[in-house]
Amino acid sequence: MKLAHKWPIVVAVLLVGFSSRPASAISPSAVMVYGEKLGQPILLRPASPEDFPAFGLLWWKAGSYANPTRTVQGEPQLLSDLRNRPYVNLAIFWGRYDADEIKPGSASQHGRFYLPTASDPALVVVTAPDMQKKSNPIPKELVGFRAVWTLSPQDLTTLKALGFPGI
Repeated sequence: MKLAHKWPIVVAVLLVGFSSRPASAISPSAVMVYGEKLGQPILLRPASPEDFPAFGLLWWKAGSYANPTRTVQGEPQLLSDLRNRPYVNLAIFWGRYDADEIKPGSASQHGRFYLPTASDPALVVVTAPDMQKKSNPIPKELVGFRAVWTLSPQDLTTLKALGFPGI
């Protein structure tokens, strides 16, 4: 077979390979949960692609990256509502990291997980996803985060099954 006749076969194989992977099959390589409420940081890693949707509860559940459905800046009341509410920090790692590189300051994306209370559901706030191995600054104030979403009781059950602490 001539080389010119092989190209359509190669292209067809590549297209089938790319189209057989669902669009939701994307996930960070690890999420570190850390903060004063925890004695030691907890590192969560997806065991398989089946875990990717569950990890999505921690890195993005706010619609379009460019135009999230809820933003911290778009809800001024949120700043006062969350001022004294307990939370744990999230360091979200995109790409491959060696063990000595897994530190909050090395993460590509950052977030906070606000624990549920008797009257309020759990909330997650995050910076925009930066899906590459690159250190991005940890916001010091709530206004430094981009998107916010509420977690349902079912979401909390899913995260607990992954090993998320304190829920």
